[in-house]
Amino acid sequence: MKLLLKLLESYIVVLAVSLGVGLFSPQFGQRLTPWTTFFLQVIFFLSSLKLEFRAVAKEAKNFRAVALVNIYTLVVFPIITYILARMVVPRYALPLLLLAAMPAGMTTPLLTEIVGGSVGLALVLTMTTSLLAPITVPLAVKLLAGSEVVVPALKIFWSLLTVIVVPFALAQIVRLVLRERIKATFFTFKPVSIVLLGLLIVGVVSQRATEIKSNVGLFVGAIVVLAFFFALLHLAGYWGVPGLSHPQRLAVTVSLTYMNFTLAIYLAGKFFPQPEVLIPVILSVFPWSIGIIPFRMMMKKSH
Repeated sequence: MKLLLKLLESYIVVLAVSLGVGLFSPQFGQRLTPWTTFFLQVIFFLSSLKLEFRAVAKEAKNFRAVALVNIYTLVVFPIITYILARMVVPRYALPLLLLAAMPAGMTTPLLTEIVGGSVGLALVLTMTTSLLAPITVPLAVKLLAGSEVVVPALKIFWSLLTVIVVPFALAQIVRLVLRERIKATFFTFKPVSIVLLGLLIVGVVSQRATEIKSNVGLFVGAIVVLAFFFALLHLAGYWGVPGLSHPQRLAVTVSLTYMNFTLAIYLAGKFFPQPEVLIPVILSVFPWSIGIIPFRMMMKKSH
């Protein structure tokens, strides 16, 4: 429980402070804007240092299950999300699509362990969805939302390639060279990544500070929509892929629900910075941070 409270406190505090600085000190924040890609690259690099390719390969024995889950989380679910959002809450269709199309978050193995799921499958999904995202994300956004907004699919592809695949490859090289010595520095990764996340949010928000402040009403509506969306994510994750065991279903639920929101914030800020897209994506940090607590309690009661 202490670990959960620590995760909850850190992310929410960072979000609140970052939003405040970005909105009310935009001139300072705009100095950080050119560095947002670098911030995300470092976050991915540090996260990838904890993923050992050989260990993940051992866990990927059930190719059929891994392939099914990847297709569901990266292709099928974003399509369903966008279609339903266009019907029910069209104003939020694009930000919900961005969130739905994201790969699993780098904390997926940790959160899966907390709720009693299959950590092995969580490791595999973290790596495979992240490495496939440069292809699936621009395609999903282009094909689904291309008629509504301008989607620079090729630019999104290259951006994702530089912030996901390149840091991952460098991290695996560093792991190979330093081996066990790198583990001694793991404890510094989380606080450094959280600070970089805060700087990234400041740089993104400051670009549209005036527009965001003039659309304060978006905050309330976005929080309500996101609350329902994240509740549905848990259901879609657990029941979406047939033929899985309970621990595997929990791993899929965590990978789908607790997606890489940092990447979504980066993409929204870089390619879709209009307030109606940027605000909901940034505010997703709230249900993302809070949701794991009631989810864990429900799983403990049911099993």
